[in-house]
Amino acid sequence: MGETNQRQHARVKTCNLISYICIDAQGTRIKQGMGQALDISQNGLLLESGYPIESEYISLLSADPEDQLVDIVGKVAYTRRSRTGRYKIGIRFTGSHEENVQFATSLIKTFHYRRTKLAADPATGGRAPVAE
Repeated sequence: MGETNQRQHARVKTCNLISYICIDAQGTRIKQGMGQALDISQNGLLLESGYPIESEYISLLSADPEDQLVDIVGKVAYTRRSRTGRYKIGIRFTGSHEENVQFATSLIKTFHYRRTKLAADPATGGRAPVAE
């Protein structure tokens, strides 16, 4: 028997650079790093990083197409090491529904904007980020 998909919302493949800050239960910053959002939904995202996330909470930060910063706090659901040695981190957003949707929408719009812009730019040779 296959696994049952328990997701409430569809995932959208993306490829966004994310800055993160690991936070403990008391709100203390433990460490920070960079990763890449591989997919996103209204309630969370899948982050890939070269390092494991061992904190309970994480603050995520990215830039929209106008280079305005967008952020959200989430709870780390799991951290798994992939065959490549990188880590895949499942994160569930802890903001209000409106904050969660706004962050997810911003990342999706940014991914598509940059992909379209880079694909049309002769200086990049038509290379645009690709969601795997």
